[in-house]
Amino acid sequence: MSKAHLPDLRIDDRMIVAAALDRILYDDPDHFAAEDARTVRRLIPYGRSGWLRLGFRAETQGPSVKGEAAGVGDVRMEGDKKVVEGSVGESTAWRCGQYKITNHGGDLEIWQVMSDEYAPEPKGARLEFDAHGEPERLTFFQPRDIELRIPFTSMAVGVRLGGWQFWKQVAEGAGTAG
Repeated sequence: MSKAHLPDLRIDDRMIVAAALDRILYDDPDHFAAEDARTVRRLIPYGRSGWLRLGFRAETQGPSVKGEAAGVGDVRMEGDKKVVEGSVGESTAWRCGQYKITNHGGDLEIWQVMSDEYAPEPKGARLEFDAHGEPERLTFFQPRDIELRIPFTSMAVGVRLGGWQFWKQVAEGAGTAG
């Protein structure tokens, strides 16, 4: 699908989505209103994504220099840090208030704007729906980091595996939110 053919969200719709997400995420620690979830799903356009979604981040540290400085003693200067990030198979994310939302059909992926999978403390959630389109549960992103050291070098490869952990469920007999 070409990005030129994507529908747009009106500012009013973005404000409605942001308010509904605030209620879903912050109002009750154990439950959320089904109507808020339906509203968000209805307003965020579906975005096709590839069968494989893969993101990467690579960090390299430049060479360091050490020596002695007069009146200071031993000094060590670290080289510049370079970061490269990329992804494959991502679908369109919509910005609504402090959130970035992607509609995958069976779920809505929600991230705070200044956070992503690579953040030290990622702030992501997934609103999951059943086969009939009814909201079921909210999960949060819980990464597992693995570091693989390369023998006889000072290099290491870090791998972050994404996982989703249960957070809260839809409120029983949830009516309209207001």
